[in-house]
Amino acid sequence: MGRGRAPWQDGRRAWQRLNGWHNDKPGSVPGHPDDGDAALAALADVHLIRGLLDRAELIAVRTARRHGKSWSEIATLLHMTRQSAWERWHDLDETASDSAG
Repeated sequence: MGRGRAPWQDGRRAWQRLNGWHNDKPGSVPGHPDDGDAALAALADVHLIRGLLDRAELIAVRTARRHGKSWSEIATLLHMTRQSAWERWHDLDETASDSAG
């Protein structure tokens, strides 16, 4: 991440650089460069954005649970089963109850 910038600013720039990488063919509009170095740079951008989104997801789930939202509600919005959501984040409930006591 860049010096002195918020992580989301770097994420926004990475997202802009990824424009076109969703198209399989480089000649598509928008397209992407058809070379290995550009592909590696795109992978670094994907990693950066994925990390930011994972962090945002975690904080949103924690906040939703703290405000009484069910695992079913959370799971529905994330297109997963209630069981999968619970398995992934149930320790957030335990951590919240530990710190409340």
